[in-house]
Amino acid sequence: MISLVFAVALLAGGADPAAQAATTGKAATPTKSTKVDKNEMVCKREPVLGSRMKERVCMTQADWDQRKADSRADIEKGQSVKPLTF
Repeated sequence: MISLVFAVALLAGGADPAAQAATTGKAATPTKSTKVDKNEMVCKREPVLGSRMKERVCMTQADWDQRKADSRADIEKGQSVKPLTF
């Protein structure tokens, strides 16, 4: 029974979006592909450690992207370090 459900799900997942829209009755929504200016100021609300309040942090989109890349690099570095063995 479960294998039949998976088989139907695989077959339905392989169909093109227009056919899926026709079967579900919903039109396919186009993806949001707007170009973001790297010098545009973007403000986000971030939590403050030790508080329930959030503070507003404003940086350019380039700064947000760099911050995200640095965070990802730190995580990957921490996961790749092998512990010392004695």
